[in-house]
Amino acid sequence: MLGRAQLSWDVMSATNSTLLSLALADYLPPECQTPSWRLHSRSIGDHIVGYKAPADLFPGHHLVYCPLQKTASQLCADGTDPMHSPGAPYTRRMWAGGSLEFRDDRFCLDAHPVVCRERVVDVAEKGAEDDPDRKIFVVVLREYMRASDYGMDPERSMTRGIAEHRTLVFMRGQDKEEARARLAKEQETVKTLKAHHPPDATITLTPTPTLLFQYSALTFNAHSIHLDPEYCREVEGRRNLLVHGPLSLTLMLSLLQSRLEQNEKICNIDYRNLAPLYVNEPLHVCVRRIDRGDETGNTGQEDGPAVVGGPRRWEVWVEGPERGLSVRGTAVTTITDAQHQKNKRLTNLQKKKGSKNHQQNTGPRNRWRNRGPLKHVS
Repeated sequence: MLGRAQLSWDVMSATNSTLLSLALADYLPPECQTPSWRLHSRSIGDHIVGYKAPADLFPGHHLVYCPLQKTASQLCADGTDPMHSPGAPYTRRMWAGGSLEFRDDRFCLDAHPVVCRERVVDVAEKGAEDDPDRKIFVVVLREYMRASDYGMDPERSMTRGIAEHRTLVFMRGQDKEEARARLAKEQETVKTLKAHHPPDATITLTPTPTLLFQYSALTFNAHSIHLDPEYCREVEGRRNLLVHGPLSLTLMLSLLQSRLEQNEKICNIDYRNLAPLYVNEPLHVCVRRIDRGDETGNTGQEDGPAVVGGPRRWEVWVEGPERGLSVRGTAVTTITDAQHQKNKRLTNLQKKKGSKNHQQNTGPRNRWRNRGPLKHVS
């Protein structure tokens, strides 16, 4: 399996990101929405007409770009990508965790072409060959870059863009009786891990079948565990539809971003999925800062602003309905002088153009186009 690779091409249109914002709008508070959403650009038309400068790609929204590009007949029976599969009898797949590294700020919604290079970079086995609970862990590296950076060279190392590792776990297939036994065991035995510290901020939401469908559609994800309740019970031994691992990541990044200063950015995040999250059951997304803004990152310092070039470290996690840990991760953020200068220039540009639009777009025909001056694009 090692070395399996494929390319997925796309363009950085505002459409994908806007549709994701629409899908999440009823579940996230305003401060966790994208800057353009908070400034009332809430349709694709608003982006086309109202924006003079393209918005930056919001953290986590890269997940709705460069999706899997295979026909239904090319997928596994459960709707997943066969490139990741170790093959029979390991036919059941779950999302075990992953990491993200944001290497630069070159992604914005300006319709430039992008490419994602995807490779299997590690395969690990856990358990003896004859163990019915034996698992195979497959690590996939997805590197998102501008087409101009890729240069049509498949072997070129990627030093810009976004690097994402996804850890998938594959388990043996099971018949209906085994699935029912697993379901009964899950309902009888509930093990919960608790967070060690209270969060600085929490958002609570209940994912619905509509949200899961829309997220599946936006990511071109046909995995049956998100779409077919009967499949979940009869094949996987799960009580209901499961929330996407990437959706949990998107929610954590959205909350984390809301806690940052204007010129601060997310550098990286690592996370593990510890327990499943289910449709129609409340979940709690939490964040806690684990240093207090000093340049060395020492714990226990007084709260303070981000220091240029200095990291700030965070815990991010998701709890299930009983407040047990379902996802646990850590993140690093920082502010750079280049980012500060970029945001300052964009802020001044948007204020200037917004003031000009306010003076010109006063007639009834143009009233709907006037959104007021943009405060910043982050």
